Amino acid sequence: MRRAMPLCFAWIAVTAAACGSQDPLAEPGPGSTAQLSVKQTLSHPNDGIILLVVDDADTAEAAALRDKAARSLRAGLDGHLDYEWGSCGSADPAEWHSMNLRVVVVRPSAPDGESLLTPLDEPSLAWISHTATPAEADALTESVTTALGQRLAAPGEAYGPLRAAKRAMDLVTFARLPVDEAESALVASLPTDAFVQILIASTRDDEEADVSELTPDEASLPAMTTSAVAGPFGASEDACLVSAPGSTRLEAWADKVSAEIVRSTCEDEHIWGLLLHPGWADCGSVCMSKPIAVAEDGQARCQITIDQPDHEGCDASRGWFDPEGKPAFVERNGTKLRRCEVAQLSGDDLERCRQSLDCPECASGFCVTEVPELVAREVCSEVEHLWPLRFIGGARNGLDGYINVTCDTAASD
Repeated sequence: MRRAMPLCFAWIAVTAAACGSQDPLAEPGPGSTAQLSVKQTLSHPNDGIILLVVDDADTAEAAALRDKAARSLRAGLDGHLDYEWGSCGSADPAEWHSMNLRVVVVRPSAPDGESLLTPLDEPSLAWISHTATPAEADALTESVTTALGQRLAAPGEAYGPLRAAKRAMDLVTFARLPVDEAESALVASLPTDAFVQILIASTRDDEEADVSELTPDEASLPAMTTSAVAGPFGASEDACLVSAPGSTRLEAWADKVSAEIVRSTCEDEHIWGLLLHPGWADCGSVCMSKPIAVAEDGQARCQITIDQPDHEGCDASRGWFDPEGKPAFVERNGTKLRRCEVAQLSGDDLERCRQSLDCPECASGFCVTEVPELVAREVCSEVEHLWPLRFIGGARNGLDGYINVTCDTAASD
């Protein structure tokens, strides 16, 4: 039903994307047999904006649909949790598990100035965290459930979910300028490279006359945009998914933007659970032809750098610093990025990183770990070796950048 996200994630500590390159580099250091590198895209799928345009009628049917939309959101949040803790993330409790999600509730019958309820109005509509727990997902869902029922349609208000959806989408994708201070503040608070998801859920058709004026051009939408429309399509006993759009305005809009089309009477929780799911990516392990060379003090002869879009500096809280003590810039795919080196842990931090799963009070940085719960998670072939690199804190937590790992290697057993 949902296509896989076209991303490749660099989860190198215990799980890593199988999209890096392995190239021999310059002369290895003393005691090493070779030098190998891994170069991978560093992206984060949990930075997003979710637009919910849900029927605000004061009816039992609309109230039930609002509950379905909230449950759909909660199921989608499980997908984000899986990225952080599952096969494409890391089960390491000492690593940041970051969420940067914002939900905007779009009221389809309200005047323009009252249409949007944003995290600036209600801070609990944002999930911004480095811990990413199910309890946090529950709290966001509870806030959204409350927000969906806060303002219901008043008598005489026109019902225009498509117009409300287009205005909201155009605003958060920077396709239109803000019209007041509230919209300006919202735009200023949004990441410019986040993915956008929109769910329109309605018990009735839109009342606007001209759908073509309310439909964003699919080609103009950001690449990372997914849409779903649930509405009064067909009889209640029909299948949940609509493959051939009918004559309603909602279906015409959905067809124009290639949205998933679902009958609002659908009771299949699995279907609802996929509408706001972030998608899937293929992930694999970092298995190399030779093991990393590790000195007697536990430090590896590795250099790890991050090429990232913040030109202002290297964030020390992530264990980043300027290579050779001065700013360094590189160009990747036509974009100028600042290169930061990742600190290798030392002393007590190194020992805890190598031996303790929780790594209490460890500074951000990396080590080659021996923690059984982490190393045992990956299985390489008989002729390959796992690179058990562990990244503490925010050492590999970034957006739209690249991670470069170069290590001296030891002789294979």
